[in-house]
Amino acid sequence: MKKSCLEKNVGPIDRLVRLAIVAVLWIWPLTTAMSTVGTAIMSALGGIILVTAVTGYCLLYDVLNWSTVRRHSHA
Repeated sequence: MKKSCLEKNVGPIDRLVRLAIVAVLWIWPLTTAMSTVGTAIMSALGGIILVTAVTGYCLLYDVLNWSTVRRHSHA
């Protein structure tokens, strides 16, 4: 069976972990004396991770042929 483009490969637990990471990446610079460049980098990384959590698709997982989504087998 051919895989469709942008097929979900990020499971529900993985998505929750990613959302927690986004919270840390976005809150930490606000609570510490971090440089503007550091804040921008952390914000950008958080944005990328947020997109993967919301869409359920991770390009890196796709390239590595990984998935954390459980597939139901139809016997």
